[in-house]
Parts: sequence; structure tokens; C-alpha cells
Amino acid sequence: MITGKAADRVVAVEVAPGGALQELTLEPSALRLAPSELARRILLLSAAASARATASLWHVEGLGLPSADEAAEETTPESWRAQ
Repeated sequence: MITGKAADRVVAVEVAPGGALQELTLEPSALRLAPSELARRILLLSAAASARATASLWHVEGLGLPSADEAAEETTPESWRAQ
């Protein structure tokens, strides 16, 4: 499975491409943070991990994804295009 990870000293996340949270790890010290600070860290790390997971898709061979410099429209089959 392709995932992205990000962590600081108290929070670690692992997400799938698109941002679906797969794993969340909190150190005991995370529970001493203000709820808003803990939420902020989780969201920031999730965004960073999601970007990593999505970027890693470009490095996987054989998925049929367009290359980074190729427009998605160039790879769309004619049968899928609006007539």
C-alpha cells in the first residue's frame, strides 16, 4: 500500500494518497497539549503526509497514471470523451 508519513516529537501520522488517515500515534506528552494545538498538529502532519503519499504515486510504475509533465487529458481514452 502506498502511504505517506510525517511526525514531530509527539504526533505521528500515516495517510493514504488523498489523505485517508491510516495510523495515528500520540506520545504521552501529546495529551498535555491544549486540544486546539493537538488538533492543529494532527492536521498539519496529515497534510504533509498526504502530499508525500500523493507524490509517491508518480514514482510507481504500471499504474497508468500520466507523468508529471503530461496532461491527464492526453491519456483519456477516446471512448470516455464527451462527443
